[in-house]
Amino acid sequence: MSYTEALKSAGAYIGSNRLQPVSTATTVRTGDGKSQVLDGPYVDSKEQLGGYYLIQAADLDAALAWAARCPGAGHGTIEVRPVWEMSAAQYV
Repeated sequence: MSYTEALKSAGAYIGSNRLQPVSTATTVRTGDGKSQVLDGPYVDSKEQLGGYYLIQAADLDAALAWAARCPGAGHGTIEVRPVWEMSAAQYV
């Protein structure tokens, strides 16, 4: 909780949440105009995404510094990825 509070105090926190186990996943694929719904994750992997933080960082170096401070980095892997910004015209 102290990590989350530090993000909030710095004005970097946008949102976060824990995720349920990969065993609860449902995958949707579309092809040839049809949807296919499958129970389970997209890939079979021993690594799982346990949750996420959505933060605002000035640049990649700042985002990496926050990732290094995340408690999960001590016993897992932290993936840092930029959000793909879309303009309003792309939604239509």
